[in-house]
Amino acid sequence: MKMSLSWLASYLPGPAPDPSAAAERLTSVGFIVEGREGEGASTVYDVEVTANRPDGMNHRGLAREAAVALGREFRDPGPGPVSESGRPAAELAAIVIEEGELCPRYSARVIEGIRMGPASAAVRARLESIGSNAISAPVDATNHVLWDIGQPMHAFDLDRLAKGKDGRPTIVVRLARPGEKLVTLDGVERTLAGDQLVIADAEKPVALAGVMGGLHSAISDSTTRILLESAHFHPGAVRRTAKATGMHTDASHRFERGTDPLTTLDGLDRAARIIAADCGGEVRPGVIDAVARPFAARTLGLRLARLGSFLGMEVAPERCLSILAALGFAPERKGGAGDVIEVTVPSWRIDVAGEIDLVEEIIRCVGYDQLPETLPPVFEPGESAESSILEDRARDQLAGLGLTEAHNYSFVSGAENAPFVPAGPGEPVEIENPLGEPFSTLRATPVVGLLRSAQHNVRRSRADLGLFEVARSFGWKDGQVAERRSAAFLLAGRRQSHWSDAAREADFFDGTGIVAGLFSGLGAPAPRFEAAPFPFLAEGRSARIVAEGGAVAGWVGVLASPLAEGWDLADPVVGDVDLDAIPKPAPVTSVEIPSRFPGSSVDLTLTHRKEIPWRLVEETVKRAGPAELLAVDANNRYSGPGVAPGFVKTNLSLRFGSPERSLSREEVNGWRDSAARALLALPETGVDGID
Repeated sequence: MKMSLSWLASYLPGPAPDPSAAAERLTSVGFIVEGREGEGASTVYDVEVTANRPDGMNHRGLAREAAVALGREFRDPGPGPVSESGRPAAELAAIVIEEGELCPRYSARVIEGIRMGPASAAVRARLESIGSNAISAPVDATNHVLWDIGQPMHAFDLDRLAKGKDGRPTIVVRLARPGEKLVTLDGVERTLAGDQLVIADAEKPVALAGVMGGLHSAISDSTTRILLESAHFHPGAVRRTAKATGMHTDASHRFERGTDPLTTLDGLDRAARIIAADCGGEVRPGVIDAVARPFAARTLGLRLARLGSFLGMEVAPERCLSILAALGFAPERKGGAGDVIEVTVPSWRIDVAGEIDLVEEIIRCVGYDQLPETLPPVFEPGESAESSILEDRARDQLAGLGLTEAHNYSFVSGAENAPFVPAGPGEPVEIENPLGEPFSTLRATPVVGLLRSAQHNVRRSRADLGLFEVARSFGWKDGQVAERRSAAFLLAGRRQSHWSDAAREADFFDGTGIVAGLFSGLGAPAPRFEAAPFPFLAEGRSARIVAEGGAVAGWVGVLASPLAEGWDLADPVVGDVDLDAIPKPAPVTSVEIPSRFPGSSVDLTLTHRKEIPWRLVEETVKRAGPAELLAVDANNRYSGPGVAPGFVKTNLSLRFGSPERSLSREEVNGWRDSAARALLALPETGVDGID
């Protein structure tokens, strides 16, 4: 934002400040000078004014800050007296405010008998120094006031405003009627919505409130009578209109951030004096001042003890009083045990709402470089909640199983979420005011987010993936949102158990292995995997996870091909484990010492119908096996050429061991044969090498 040093200096009695010193001090109090043009009094600053300080978006406001920063006197000479004559302004125009919450105050003056022409050289020079082109005397006068004291204004051609029932041209501040049209000053016809605040005459809209005037009522070379407006609008109303219309003007930039509600009259007087001096004419007596909601000043207290404890340093009370007085807060020290400074917040400081804001005012003027350097207190973490401990342990286990943690939004699109709703905690939870369709629904499972992450990676040539996320699943149940703590994972592409092994495509058993590893790592008994259909999983390659005791603890399987193709994936393995359904382990009271004797493993390959579940195969082998049988694992599963339709070959690995002795090959082979004979008893099952 361009600011002229000579313009700023007009509010600082005495010689103009040194350009470098002024720039440095303004930066130190929060108004960062990013660049400079010109030399000496002709210097123009490029100042970064933050959105919470609209009072600094004009020369008077910035000069007040410069005075405090430089230790100079600040003096506002005011607009001076306005020469008035003729009929009272109230007889020539009327103002009606229908939306008092959106427009607390609307003020106007009437000037008649003007002659359109250029503004004075002084006004043009000021505006041109900050990059604002001169247009005409009335327009330049309103622009000058905007950059001088921060009050946006507009001049209407009084003869182009429709008259009310009493015969006076009437301004009505109201909401637009849906479908109304307005051609704004930029020549664009705009169709208005019912939530947009407009300035209308007795018949139609003539301006978008706080944004831009209308072309029909604009002043022209033939204008002789003008209605000069100066208003205060609610920031939200202007922001909504500007966003809906895609417009951004100097006026809306200030109104959207908040203007001083008490400068409407000041702005009118300043503009009226400039117009009368440059265009002639007569300013009609009085101001038409409609006030729907009077301004109420706020008072705050600053405890000196609180100031010292917060800053870690003492600031002399006299220094605090001096700073606050220079900033316009009218401070008064109240003695006694509290030792409080009471202030009245100036109307232009919309950013000051509490005591901590007063602390900020003090320290930014004293200087942040004056704060003492102290070490922060030592952080002593407390005990974590049991629920978060479980989630952290689940993350550790899944990371230890070779997966990479992902973090995704809880919001997904309705289409992405729909296939997984049957396995969620309830019906879909739709967002009332979503940011967009991709964020319209709370996810039924974190798997949706993992699919998004996988697709993102695959499209960047990262096809071999192992992802997990410990997060919440959501559903609508019994009239409220139900949540479930989930540990979800996704496997895609090739897997490698060890660096020396050949890579292979991830399959269903990799998924069940992840689930079993999670249960084991959390100290829970191994789960069962029961064949179960899920609409989003491939037929014959899906299972329900059942914890000890019969509680359903989630699902695992290969994503159905049509769904997987939509995510640019080929047969990804996905799973969702309900953490709260995993049995909590009993406290550890003993440990089992690993055997010092080597174990032995043998393989079996059986051919069986696809319908036979793994659980039945595993239980059959364990029933037939001795106490030395430690584990039964599935190494591979094959169907295709050489295997009858409806059948599958499964390769088993049986691991034996004893804590007391080494096992002989003969007894291991005998146990293998016993397991094979037990498996042959299953319907339509054969074991390779066993008749």
